[in-house]
Amino acid sequence: MMNERRLERRFKNEVEKRGGKALKFITPGMRGVPDRLVLLPGARAVFVELKAPGEKLTPLQAKRAAELQAMGFQVYCLDSIPAINRFIAEVFGA
Repeated sequence: MMNERRLERRFKNEVEKRGGKALKFITPGMRGVPDRLVLLPGARAVFVELKAPGEKLTPLQAKRAAELQAMGFQVYCLDSIPAINRFIAEVFGA
């Protein structure tokens, strides 16, 4: 079984192999924001919350994701290698 730390490492490597940056995103004073800010070629940015397999967003994380989406940002919640692969295909067109 893949744990969250291994998923994070795999995610970061896959993004960086394609010229992006998967930055750990820490926001003192505002809980519930996604844990990765992903910078993509072409001056694009998306937010990603990585979870252990089968885990879902907490209510506060869902609220923060909705706030970011209302501002026009894409927000993803990934909990598996197939989810990471779908993310890569969608955002990089791979």
